[in-house]
Amino acid sequence: MKKMHAFKLAVSAMFILTAATSALAADGFKLRFPISGTLGGEIVAPLPSEGWVGSMAITDINVDKVAGSDGNALSLSQAATFTGPAGTALAGKTAAYTSAAVLDYKQRQTQANMTFARLLSSDVQGGKLALAINIPYVLSLNTDAKFVGATPTLGALSPATLSPVVNAQLQAAAQAGFNAPTGYQAGLTSQGQTASVNTSGLGDMEASVLWEKTIDQLKIVGGATLALPTGNYSYIAGTMKPNIGYGKYYTFRPGVGVAYTASENVTLGARGSLGFNTKNTENNVRSGDFYVIDLAAAFKTPVGVFGPHMTIMRQYTDDTGGNVALGANRLSLTGAGAFATFPIASIGAGLNLSYMKTIDARNSLAGSFVQARISKAF
Repeated sequence: MKKMHAFKLAVSAMFILTAATSALAADGFKLRFPISGTLGGEIVAPLPSEGWVGSMAITDINVDKVAGSDGNALSLSQAATFTGPAGTALAGKTAAYTSAAVLDYKQRQTQANMTFARLLSSDVQGGKLALAINIPYVLSLNTDAKFVGATPTLGALSPATLSPVVNAQLQAAAQAGFNAPTGYQAGLTSQGQTASVNTSGLGDMEASVLWEKTIDQLKIVGGATLALPTGNYSYIAGTMKPNIGYGKYYTFRPGVGVAYTASENVTLGARGSLGFNTKNTENNVRSGDFYVIDLAAAFKTPVGVFGPHMTIMRQYTDDTGGNVALGANRLSLTGAGAFATFPIASIGAGLNLSYMKTIDARNSLAGSFVQARISKAF
């Protein structure tokens, strides 16, 4: 009995804190939401009544691709123009071509999140209010990017000369220079190097106002989160440079989570969230609005709580403004995994271990996420 009481105290902080968990930090093909999942074994415990709760999470992120609209590795195609170098016979001449390449992208990231919440003692509609802040810090962000594609064939040079023989010679010379190691392929290599970084730093902080209430077997946590552009971010036109921060814009994210105790040993949890973004002042792009559904089932055992969890994220409006070369770019992502939660009786805390793997991704980063989170009520 004493052990189970310690377990309840240890994990009671988690459910309120996961409503204010930060998203993962990266630059394109993502939205501000923790796609590693927000629900775990905390859904089995009673909600805390007042005081402070805090958590420390370490997340290891292993991104294996940027998925395009078809779910495969992102493929880019763009009409472009070759311009003859000055001081040569090709000076002043141009030729059209189509550039096509597939992005081979790998990202490894380790991130720490410290979350603190203060539950207020006053009663609000039969429940309690809480104020929370989440501080993410990226311990390491390492990316390796390569653009892979064949050198295209140039269209006819313009303007043409009066001599067909000279035209053919110039066309051959232009294509030879384009095929050279210092030509088209060097440009692809340069683009890949720009998208390869090794950095660390503060991420985008989040502030939340939450309301929690228990009704018989049902626990409810609702509220809203405001994500702030505190992480390092720089935009370079024409590149895909990853950043720690998401961008110079704000995200407002209301949501509600519920946990239902179906039996003594089984609890079902769900959370629904909406996300609304302002315009990124660096590139004038406004990322589309989105919704997220988190699901979990927790099974209580003598040694801890175990179960599966799933995250479903869908962007339901288009990206707008700026130079949105990829069009609507609506993100779609589904991830599934498992969690295990154990009491740490010696310090009155709870340890939640979780794994999440993206099983379907469109216009999104895709990979796996491993997290360890310790939570405690004070």
